[in-house]
Amino acid sequence: MHDDPPPPRDSISKKRKTQPANPLIRGIVAFCDQKPHVGIVRRTGSTPTPTTTNTTSGDTRTSPSANSSSSTSLPVVLAISDLPKRYTAYAPLLLLPPSFISAAQQTPPLAAWPRFYSTLTESQRAALFRCITEEGFRGLDISRIAINAPIAASEGEVTNQVAAEEGRLEGGYDDKDKDCTRRPNVLRSPSGLIPVYGDWGPALPFEQHRVRTLTPTAEDFQAAFWTATAQHEGVTQVWAPLYTMFSRGNVSEKARILGLRSWFPGMTTARESEVDVEIEFGSHDDVTMVDVVDMYVGIGYFAFCYLKRGVRRVYGWDINPWSIEGLRRGCDRNGWKCLVVNVDAIGSVGSAAGGSVRELAERIREGDQGGPGEQNVVRCVAFLGDNKWAAKVLQEIQSELRRMEGNARVERSNLNIRHANLGLLPTSRASWRDAVVILTTMHEGGKGGWLHVHENVDMREIERMTGEVVDQVNRLLQVSPGDRRFHACCQHVEQVKTYAPGVMHCVFDVAITSNG
Repeated sequence: MHDDPPPPRDSISKKRKTQPANPLIRGIVAFCDQKPHVGIVRRTGSTPTPTTTNTTSGDTRTSPSANSSSSTSLPVVLAISDLPKRYTAYAPLLLLPPSFISAAQQTPPLAAWPRFYSTLTESQRAALFRCITEEGFRGLDISRIAINAPIAASEGEVTNQVAAEEGRLEGGYDDKDKDCTRRPNVLRSPSGLIPVYGDWGPALPFEQHRVRTLTPTAEDFQAAFWTATAQHEGVTQVWAPLYTMFSRGNVSEKARILGLRSWFPGMTTARESEVDVEIEFGSHDDVTMVDVVDMYVGIGYFAFCYLKRGVRRVYGWDINPWSIEGLRRGCDRNGWKCLVVNVDAIGSVGSAAGGSVRELAERIREGDQGGPGEQNVVRCVAFLGDNKWAAKVLQEIQSELRRMEGNARVERSNLNIRHANLGLLPTSRASWRDAVVILTTMHEGGKGGWLHVHENVDMREIERMTGEVVDQVNRLLQVSPGDRRFHACCQHVEQVKTYAPGVMHCVFDVAITSNG
């Protein structure tokens, strides 16, 4: 008998070797190592023998997808370079990009992986994801996996081929539901997210999922899967991935608000004043007496940065009840007291437990009487409703606080809104009018304030857009109520990040000052 020749140096290896540093690749390799028909070429630079779909006579490498029985018996060769590498982890959640399962999202060099993935049975996919969590992300507390997707413009819209290739649609709805799902996705709900592993609760038909999204009960909140992450300065944000988007971006703008980089107008603290004298116009308020209105508060992307910076209070608006609940939970995690206030379709106010504007004002006043830093101080008022009522509702609160001031010393509670954060993309124009009214009428001493206008802008048109923003704000100032006259100018344009090729996410810091 002749000894078998030694295998080539770049042959497929099933032995345990040095594990990949990337935990996603490590989990995939662990899965492949359990399959006798799957081999991983670990040697960098080697060229694996590709699988083929050629089933003509004489070709023994029949595609694994050609029939169900062959998928567990025919050899498959993958190189480390074929395996997906990108992921985002928010323990216990792991998000994988659409390219993980969709060849349509891949460039040709990575197409081998989704081809292989498409041959796996449901039980094999479950085993794959189990290996990813238990082997790849061992010790990192990952228990749920989902395929991420861009936020769709319409409810139920599948913006790529991911759901089709996974063999299911988000929320469990099927083709017959599609005609009734093309409503604008005004809540920015993550309708393209596809849970693939872990306990996400029962999949609901689309209309039931939509009802739960729009009008959740306390039981719905309690039963939902929530996750959290901490970013700048240890600030924690909480969200329900099936119902609320989360953006880890805008890092530079968050840092700017926190005072960690660049310059953010009107946020000079006593420590900074010693070395940074009068770089803003006018007098500097004690930051602990400054209020902020966030017209698109979400789960607190920017609001929490203001609160961490030390502002007295943020008045935030959002129409997504899941975002407001995430905001409330996030405030609780960060140690900030938050009141949730419902605003109905005609602009009437009631707290989540019932109540009125007067009761809301009284709760704000009671908290402030203990002084700043006390646990009962209301740091965030979260309005669940359309921000077109923002000026009306805040004026009503201001009137109640001033009425109380006539009966007692409650000057600490009077509104002093100096910043309006307008953080909606691609444009925040719908909120400009109310923001201008708020900044010119709801503060102490008629000082004005700052609009922080977020817009997507053609990179060639940033200078022109700066002038357009200022002109539009000045037109709004001309018709703004009140006796004082104000003027707008743009003090700074922060280029946050590229939103798309040739498109920049800009923040225009527009100063509004009194003419006298």
